[in-house]
Amino acid sequence: MEQETESSESLPSKSNEMYESLWASPSLFTFASVVVGVLTDSDRGHEMAWWVYFAGWVPLLLMGVFWLVSGRKPAKPAAQIGVGVLVLFGVVQGVFNSGGWPL
Repeated sequence: MEQETESSESLPSKSNEMYESLWASPSLFTFASVVVGVLTDSDRGHEMAWWVYFAGWVPLLLMGVFWLVSGRKPAKPAAQIGVGVLVLFGVVQGVFNSGGWPL
């Protein structure tokens, strides 16, 4: 009986940890966009870096919609960190890859 309660209690914490981690997922996209932007020396590569950067906003926006619908706020400051990272790396992309702006 004790094993069942332990496993059922650990499941929500794993789910909660996944929920919190999704808020921080834009940092992976921003890191990838900087790597692509630095490693490529062509306009096409810089344009691809911008598209990877823009893709980083998708999980954050989807999590924001989920938050509004469900009312489940993030417990950790991952949402603020995710937005901060995206804004910071948007400025970095603008400074170093402004020639590859795709829009």
